Amino acid sequence: MVKNVNFTEKIPISHHLIEIRDRLVLVGIVVGLFFGLCFYFIDFFLLWLQDPLPLKYRNALIYISPTEVFFTHMKVAFMGSMFISMPFILYHIWFFIAPGLKVKEKKITSMFVLAGTFFFLFGGIFCYFLVLPLGLKFLLGYGSTYWTMQVTIQLYFNFVVKLILAFAFAFQTPLLMVLLTKFGVTNTVQMKLYRKWAFLSCFLLASVLTPPDIITQVLLGFPLYGLYEFGVIISAWFEDPKQRELIRKQMEAEKLARKMAKQGKSMPKKKGKVTVKKVVRDE
Repeated sequence: MVKNVNFTEKIPISHHLIEIRDRLVLVGIVVGLFFGLCFYFIDFFLLWLQDPLPLKYRNALIYISPTEVFFTHMKVAFMGSMFISMPFILYHIWFFIAPGLKVKEKKITSMFVLAGTFFFLFGGIFCYFLVLPLGLKFLLGYGSTYWTMQVTIQLYFNFVVKLILAFAFAFQTPLLMVLLTKFGVTNTVQMKLYRKWAFLSCFLLASVLTPPDIITQVLLGFPLYGLYEFGVIISAWFEDPKQRELIRKQMEAEKLARKMAKQGKSMPKKKGKVTVKKVVRDE
């Protein structure tokens, strides 16, 4: 079982490894239970996933292999169990990280789990009700004047489930930015500086995750960039203001140095005496 620890004491690595093992076992049990539940109600899930499909194609799905139906049921049940279990998974991920946080940051632990769950569900719902109907209408109607479309159940349900999960995970962008800021991988100064590249990356990611339709790409690209800006604001709460100001001044100095180097000039030297501090080590 996962043990509660005192957040103020140092914990050996062996305890962390045991905690990871225990949490993985708990997550595996929960995912397995939801998998069995989803497999039992698989007909309901399949009908629900068929709703975004245009009406004339809903009763025209086919299968071309004896095992196709069974393995499609298994995949849909597993993806459904992962989707339903995500709040529980986020809970254990965050509470494993929590001992390394400050007291102020621990107070919003529950907010992190709730926010992660909200963005995950919102991303999936956004895809199901808006992106999938528009994308399927475009893809299935493209070329239908000359050819007859026959959709297999394996290809259709794989496409729908993967796209919904892709949107759900893509909407975790603000939480990922908070973690990267907390661990010192990046900072809000860099996030603001590279806004234009973030904007471009959001639309590149949208073009990969969505069908080749400009409408669906825009419907994902703009929300992703909005989540990026929201992530910048949230990340600032976890950042030391003094450290942020120091990084900002350092980056401005580096930018000025590069600019003057291109112009063939040298950095202006500050006038005044140079004070050298002598460090004396205790023997």
